[in-house]
Amino acid sequence: MSESSPDEMNSMRKDFICGVVEEVNDLISITGFYGRPWTTEQRKDLFQKLKKWGLDMYVYAPKDDYKHRAYWRELYTVEEAEHLTSLISEAKSHGITFCYALSPGLDITYSSQKEITTLKRKLEQVSQFGCTCFALLFDDIEPEMSEADKQIFQSFAHAQVSVTNEIHQHLGSPKFLLCPTQYCSTRAVPTVHTSEYLNTLGTKLSQEIDIMWTGPKVISKTLTTECIGEITQVLRRPPVIWDNLHANDYDQKRIFLGPYCGRSPELIPLLRGVLSNPNCEYNANMIPIWTLAHWARCSLDAPAHMEAVSWDIKLERESEQGICEDEVPLTLGKHVYHHRQALRQAINEWLPEFSIPKTAQGPVIKPQPQVTAPPVPILPILPSVNTCMSLTATTTTSSRAPDLPIPTVTTSQLQALADRPALATAVTSIEPFNPVPNPVMNSLVSPTKVILNESIPNPIIPMASSIALPP
Repeated sequence: MSESSPDEMNSMRKDFICGVVEEVNDLISITGFYGRPWTTEQRKDLFQKLKKWGLDMYVYAPKDDYKHRAYWRELYTVEEAEHLTSLISEAKSHGITFCYALSPGLDITYSSQKEITTLKRKLEQVSQFGCTCFALLFDDIEPEMSEADKQIFQSFAHAQVSVTNEIHQHLGSPKFLLCPTQYCSTRAVPTVHTSEYLNTLGTKLSQEIDIMWTGPKVISKTLTTECIGEITQVLRRPPVIWDNLHANDYDQKRIFLGPYCGRSPELIPLLRGVLSNPNCEYNANMIPIWTLAHWARCSLDAPAHMEAVSWDIKLERESEQGICEDEVPLTLGKHVYHHRQALRQAINEWLPEFSIPKTAQGPVIKPQPQVTAPPVPILPILPSVNTCMSLTATTTTSSRAPDLPIPTVTTSQLQALADRPALATAVTSIEPFNPVPNPVMNSLVSPTKVILNESIPNPIIPMASSIALPP
């Protein structure tokens, strides 16, 4: 297949956002995680392909960067900052907008000025790396506010709008995106039209901020002009489609290698943009991303009659040259999208990569922290009590150190000893037990290592032996 000319590759609408979201590799437990992070080299390779195919945006939101979501308050280290700065610079060199996304919604207190200052500080740091586009993601969180937030904000939506508008203004009103908590029709409460949350975003959020939307469902098989028109009316702006069509992080036993489909190019004038959330496996995304790029340069769907013959039958009748007599691709204009034809072209574009030598990354190295038993507390020597003589008089069974004063034991202490035998080993000093830090993947440091997040202190959990008996 001959390579498309630059004019054709860049014929996408100038104000139309189109690119890729990296959101893969979510941690699932202390001992495991989904997949392997994209390496720095793969991300840089993606930037080259996005430029070649005419796409213009990359959204950085990988779950393996634990400072993106779980520990969003933490600033990047010098080493992490160098890697992130390099990525941003590489994207710029290829004309790709690098959008840094942060997900503070798990535990942010919207009414806390300290939290807002922390959020500003984090995004200011990334801004110093050269980033000029940002996103706040409030997806997949509980739609509940803290008691402190309830005293300040009228609703959950008002809280998110307040924080987002303030951050956007503080950063100098850069290009900015928001992923709402109700991000598809099935999550709108009670419906898209009557959702107080979505209507609040539409009326209160700055019109300079774009809002993401996945369609009727989290993974939408089709997008129609009707469903786009509905959400546009509610949000008071055209949405940016966060498209999970090719995502496989929820079922990594499958890889989606089909073309971009179920969305007519006639939707493009109705949208602010499309961002594809692809397969976790980087090298499996050639077809999804290439066909998205081809779709974005088209304005019409192929006539419906071209699908009249089963594609399986067509494949059986293909000639050795890979040409099917039932297809007449030359009759299609360059602005007409046919997903099967796009699939064929994407495969032809992909084939040369199979002959490129690949360097194996090796197995993922997981840390093996040594598990040490907590120190055994020293048991105090308790005097024996001769209750036959007196409840207050005591005698000792030890023949050593007779000159030491004998402690007095009251009846309440005796009752406590009888009721709580497991706690009878009171110690004078508290010995904290710190659990092993959660292991995380961090591709800004290494694509093959699971690291321990030792920089973030764990809560201090006092040992049971440090609990004193009641007086």
